[in-house]
Amino acid sequence: MALNILFLVAGTFSGTNECLITAFSKNSRINVADVINPTAAVRPVWGKLRLSSFLNSFLCDLTAINEYGREWKYYHWRTPFAFNKMTRYSEEAIRNYGKRKIDAVLMTQTLFSFSQNKPDIPSFIFTDNTNRLTQETPFKDEFKLHFRTCPKWQRLEKETYLKADRVFVMGPHVRTSLINSYGLDPKKVMAVGGGSNITTNLNKNPEFREKSYKDRVLLFVGRDFKRKGGEDLLQAFEIAKKKFKDAKLIIVGCRPRVRIDGVEVVGKLNPDQLQKYYERAQIFVMPSLFEPWGNVWIEAMTYKLPCIGSDVGSIPYIIEHGKTGFIVKPKNPKEIAERVIYLFENPHMMEKFGREGFLRAVNNFTWEKVVGTIVEEIAVTLRERLNKNISAE
Repeated sequence: MALNILFLVAGTFSGTNECLITAFSKNSRINVADVINPTAAVRPVWGKLRLSSFLNSFLCDLTAINEYGREWKYYHWRTPFAFNKMTRYSEEAIRNYGKRKIDAVLMTQTLFSFSQNKPDIPSFIFTDNTNRLTQETPFKDEFKLHFRTCPKWQRLEKETYLKADRVFVMGPHVRTSLINSYGLDPKKVMAVGGGSNITTNLNKNPEFREKSYKDRVLLFVGRDFKRKGGEDLLQAFEIAKKKFKDAKLIIVGCRPRVRIDGVEVVGKLNPDQLQKYYERAQIFVMPSLFEPWGNVWIEAMTYKLPCIGSDVGSIPYIIEHGKTGFIVKPKNPKEIAERVIYLFENPHMMEKFGREGFLRAVNNFTWEKVVGTIVEEIAVTLRERLNKNISAE
């Protein structure tokens, strides 16, 4: 019998929510009871601001928002007022089900929680990051991450993790953060990875798509150019271009002001428009300064692109150094350039890395595999709860 799962989704989550829920809906052991977005409870209507929501969020921690120094709309979601309002919204949604059976609730991220009066329903969390990891990044002051929060919000975040039955995270470094910085029982936290957010006709045949490595085209895909190491990449590209005059760099997802010969700035695209750029490129490079997970490297590997990424977050977990690409130190344009030059000089290594990366992506990083692991753990948790209740009786 399928388990009825209610999903509480925090915003768009960069396309991950859609892929996650789609994979759940295809799993025969799960019935998606409903998908609810609690952020709707505090969403401002641009041009006609909900003043009560805005003022409460703004005034609840004026000091923190001043320190933050960016538009209030980024901070708006991460205030105690917003957290509590989204929590009440979530609880009301569950109560509205009445007699309709819900076996468990799965929340994405931790912008909301349950109060002590929550319905006695097993709750699970799926997230790619923790607030503490964001605050601990050595580069946070350079690009003003929009996750800065006040101490009260941080306490609410911790309580949310502690109250959940299980917490599923993408990368192993997030699991370590929850155990060491939030005090969670290691048995309660599991790293399950992630998958590509681009829908492709992938299969496990490594010859599904022919790939040429004769050209010299680098590809960058990201919305936050500075945080994702774009400025370091530009410096590295200029170094590499001195040796390879025909080298090109394609920047997708953002529009930095660049006046360098050979650089093509594409801007923001829908996921289904990315394919032609992955197919044009020979190397994927994104030397991020902060990256909770990084689905984009998985996407690049499915197109047989050798990858270059920095030694932060889960990137070393996704890219196998010397096998599917290279891991470089953050803020090191010279090292990036050296790796790019090496690959341009050795097309056979690009082909080898591309093939190994493809196999790694389709065998280890798929949403079907992620969901399969989560479903099994939810089922185990529910059985343990049932047995505990029977013993108590």
